[in-house]
Amino acid sequence: MAKLGQGFITGANAKIKAFTKTMAYCSDVSYNITVQTIPVETMGKYEVHANEPVAYTVDGTFSIVRYTKNAQDSNLVDINDLGNGPSDISEPSMGSMGDHLNPAKILGSATFDLEIHEKRDYLGTDLEAAVFIVSDCRVTRRGMTLNKRGVMVDNYAYVGILAGDKDVVTADEVGNSAMTDGKDGS
Repeated sequence: MAKLGQGFITGANAKIKAFTKTMAYCSDVSYNITVQTIPVETMGKYEVHANEPVAYTVDGTFSIVRYTKNAQDSNLVDINDLGNGPSDISEPSMGSMGDHLNPAKILGSATFDLEIHEKRDYLGTDLEAAVFIVSDCRVTRRGMTLNKRGVMVDNYAYVGILAGDKDVVTADEVGNSAMTDGKDGS
């Protein structure tokens, strides 16, 4: 009975990654995939002939419990010694999440993949597998909550290009969904 819940993904066995690095103290992750449709109607027929897809959008939110450079926790992988503010969540070759919120750096900022991984202890070895990936994310909103008896929590909203379980195709691979000839992506 003790091993009954091991097949579920919980906050205790999940890792959230952005810019290929684990985000320390990330919580409350959500995503929404929306396929907008329009009804196709014909003259002389009261019911809709078909509902055709016209747009695919991905958005969501996540929260990060903030820590400063004084925090020490040897159990966290990829923990940043400086803290976990938006400029500290970064990859040197790609920039940082803070670039999405800085008017001087917005145009040069790079998108990131938001990945949800499952951690599992299997016979004494730590295994990790991607469960869900939102590709090409861009931060659209940042807020903060802090109360007298709590800790500071940054709340972020984001949009992405594509999302899906485990392996997500990139925007370049979707070629046929764009208004192109589908041969060379132009």
